[in-house]
Amino acid sequence: MKRRFWLMPIALLVSVILAACGGTVAQEPTATAEPTARPTSTPRPQPTAAPTKEPTEEQIEVPIGNDDWKTLPISMDDIDTYTYDTGIFSVDIPSAWDVQDRSTDTEVLVRFTDATGNGVVLVNIIEMPEPQGEEQLTNLLNTYLDNTYSVQPEYSRDDAIPQPDGSVLVVWGYDVDFRGEPVRLLGNTFIEQRDNLVSLMTIALPDEQFDTLREDINTVLNSYYIDTSVPVTPVALDGLLPVEIGDLDTYTYDTGLFSIDVPDNWSIKDNSKPGEAIVLWTDPTGNALLVIDVFAGNGTRSQEELVDILETFLENSFGNEEDFIIEDPKPQSDGSTLIVWSYVAMATGGVKAELLGNSFIEQRGDLISIMTTTVPRDQFQELLPHTNEIINSYRLDPNGILP
Repeated sequence: MKRRFWLMPIALLVSVILAACGGTVAQEPTATAEPTARPTSTPRPQPTAAPTKEPTEEQIEVPIGNDDWKTLPISMDDIDTYTYDTGIFSVDIPSAWDVQDRSTDTEVLVRFTDATGNGVVLVNIIEMPEPQGEEQLTNLLNTYLDNTYSVQPEYSRDDAIPQPDGSVLVVWGYDVDFRGEPVRLLGNTFIEQRDNLVSLMTIALPDEQFDTLREDINTVLNSYYIDTSVPVTPVALDGLLPVEIGDLDTYTYDTGLFSIDVPDNWSIKDNSKPGEAIVLWTDPTGNALLVIDVFAGNGTRSQEELVDILETFLENSFGNEEDFIIEDPKPQSDGSTLIVWSYVAMATGGVKAELLGNSFIEQRGDLISIMTTTVPRDQFQELLPHTNEIINSYRLDPNGILP
């Protein structure tokens, strides 16, 4: 007989394990849309000392210019409204500017650049449900700027300037070498929190063009709009993203200890340590999890001892979670034992998520194996054929070598 999932007839679960793997649970938005008034821009920071740190990818470079300016003139003609795909933000941007969407599952990151490469607007939005005060927002912004630009020549930033709309502005700049002469790049970055969204908006351009473009810059800044009813991570209608299961590929542990068929679009994380193999997989949404844990049994264990090992592990890991439930063990025909367990997890935004865990424990030779899967309860029946195929592909080599 094959090993199969059991669906508990109760409300359930998950997942400290998901959190440990870096997974997140997508939730229904609850906030209402709120426009953000934007103050005017501010020129020319004064030099201040800044620590040297590694820059991030969002560096801004200034190309060479013409006879009037060292830098090529920026065109801000034909300003039009850009709205992000999900509607989380909009901003008025010159229609000819290039748009690069570098967003991930955990942040919105869009870069707008004029044809010369001299004008840049960056929009970065993350979810942060904890309320952030002015000091916290300022520290977050200063850290971001220092980490990103402090290695640049003559980098400086002014003191933060609180804005009437609740945002905080920091003016910063650094020098770019042009034929042996410095060209000053000027940046204005605003940080604000609207409900559970924290937004950083940056506009940067050569200092020598700032006064000429000031009116257009303010038009862009004052057009910026955040819709706080839209989450950073899109959600399904039922509040949870559907688990994504690609084609199954056979994974074999480095030492040949075990093999299992895993969707080819799932992320893998090897947490193995000497004497114990621990490998985790998560689907692209972070709502499904597979864990294989193999360690030495130090002698033959009875079924009662194996059950005690698994129950102790589950109680220690999840016993303090809301509505944690552990079912009676269910012996399987292949000699393993299944325990179904669950709890209610609180997703970002105060939404409760119900997921279901199935853990199998078995001993082969001197090796003890625990295989755990978690999926959203509402998606259990739909995923059942796939999950059964995955768990029934598992093979443990009793003569396999632990790390």
